[in-house]
Amino acid sequence: MLWDKRHDFYRQLRLPVQERHGIFKFDPGAVGLYPINRWTAARMLEPSSLEMRIVSDRPTQQWCDPTEWRRIATELAEKHSGEVAYLTDFVIDHRESEYGGNFCYTVTPCDYSEHLATLTYLREHHEVQARIKEAFAGGRVADFARTSPPSLIKINVSVLNRDNRFLAIQRSAAVETKKGLWTVGPNETMILSKRPVPGRTAEDLFGLAERCLREELGLEPRTCGPVRISWIGYESTTATVKVFAQVRTRLSGADVLEIMSTAHGLFEAQDAIWLPFNRRAVADIIRNWEQGDSARRRWSSSAPLALQELWRMRRTLQMTSLT
Repeated sequence: MLWDKRHDFYRQLRLPVQERHGIFKFDPGAVGLYPINRWTAARMLEPSSLEMRIVSDRPTQQWCDPTEWRRIATELAEKHSGEVAYLTDFVIDHRESEYGGNFCYTVTPCDYSEHLATLTYLREHHEVQARIKEAFAGGRVADFARTSPPSLIKINVSVLNRDNRFLAIQRSAAVETKKGLWTVGPNETMILSKRPVPGRTAEDLFGLAERCLREELGLEPRTCGPVRISWIGYESTTATVKVFAQVRTRLSGADVLEIMSTAHGLFEAQDAIWLPFNRRAVADIIRNWEQGDSARRRWSSSAPLALQELWRMRRTLQMTSLT
């Protein structure tokens, strides 16, 4: 009985009943995205209800052959490095709401080369990818987090401007993945030092969203309204945690593009444009993201979910919140 309830809960998270029509027909599970939790306009995740714990001891991962994985990681460490973090546990306080008010999650430091080792291993072992997908589809997301191989946490921040248009970014040839594809807003990876710096607080998901806006677009918090985080979950093919957030800027589209031209992460973007945020434009991308929308733009597989979440949370991003 308990297992059935858990499975039903995660199935509802993937596609709530009230959102099975129109632009919400897209199922994230179709592109390997499975939720840990979602938040709503009625029950938003606030910075005060988010708790991040850092533990150095890694769980015993149960998905990759440890000898083969370590060999791959050692080889990749010769050319790749970087301090990142991966999810190793989480607790959701659901209280009276099925979507959860408080969210406590645990992260463990790892190296970027270890994340690449996990990617390589999964590419070479499709049977392991299938096991992970089966676990997620069966609602065993928490079990996976507590036994997962090293990976990383990525955030996507959808941006609306004051003219109610959303930012679309075409990834450049300089990035390692999804070259030339369009994304709904910028993306960034969580950084976590193995040696804490005195006086510096480790960034949580809200801090990661702010750094994403600052480094990729050059936007400071004072130029934007509050960041909303609406979705956190896994990508089954990569074992990567994905976070989807939304924000509205006080600035015009032209001002943002001008500031973006001097941003630290400019090399990752080949092009950037503002598109209408209306039902027709959103539905066009959600239906045709893979083969090309009406303007022949091909989109990242995460774009449909990013637009779904932006549409779902749009009422929390009103201009009145910027005053």
